[in-house]
Amino acid sequence: MSEEKTGNESEQKKKTLTPNETLLFAFSIIEEKAWISLGLIKDADGEFHKSKKDSKLLIDTLSKMAESFESQFDEKVLKDLKNQIANLQLNFVNQFKN
Repeated sequence: MSEEKTGNESEQKKKTLTPNETLLFAFSIIEEKAWISLGLIKDADGEFHKSKKDSKLLIDTLSKMAESFESQFDEKVLKDLKNQIANLQLNFVNQFKN
């Protein structure tokens, strides 16, 4: 029985996200919502939504998050995050240029 318990405990530990993984997961959720707010991907209901106000808030939030990550993540991860933000910013300009 103790072997079975040890196996379950190690399995539970594997399911727990580290703080860095949690931050990256939150970043990805906000990023997806930003794309939805830009009207470029469908939401969970299969609908398109476009909101300049929401897009700006979400993209600005991602930028602040990336700034705060500088002491936590390596250069490659930071570069990827900044590229994702730059893509959102460019698409924001294209979507709301009128």
